[in-house]
Amino acid sequence: MFIITAAIYVISLVVGILIHAVMPQLETPDKLIVPQSYLQQISAMKTISIEDAYSDYTNNDAVFIDSRDNAEYREGHIKGAISIPYDRFQQYYPLYQKLLTKDKKIITYCHGTGCGLSVDVAKDLMAIGYTNVYVMTEGWPGWIDARLPISVGKEP
Repeated sequence: MFIITAAIYVISLVVGILIHAVMPQLETPDKLIVPQSYLQQISAMKTISIEDAYSDYTNNDAVFIDSRDNAEYREGHIKGAISIPYDRFQQYYPLYQKLLTKDKKIITYCHGTGCGLSVDVAKDLMAIGYTNVYVMTEGWPGWIDARLPISVGKEP
């Protein structure tokens, strides 16, 4: 039994060292690899920081749109945010159209840096004439890390 446990430990150690040697850029969060396609898309968008988004939140100056799927929205979302999943925009947009006035700031978010779901929803909104649309690049993880107001369940 000891020999098997020791062998598994040694194999795990060797595999870990090999992975670490091959992919050193992944060893710290500040070296996060972001897909080039995301960088190109996000550079064409208006973005907003967690701090500025929270200011808009506290002043009720923006509508927040969670671009993740419904299950993730139900597990937790920014308090008051509406759910418009990136792949169901045509289905969900009509439900919230009255809340999304052209002059109101709209902030989309998803899984954070590197996630393009909020970019997709922002593009869909801009394609139908919205101009005051921002992507919160730090997304849901950034909001959680900042310990800002959240809600759980299907209602905003």
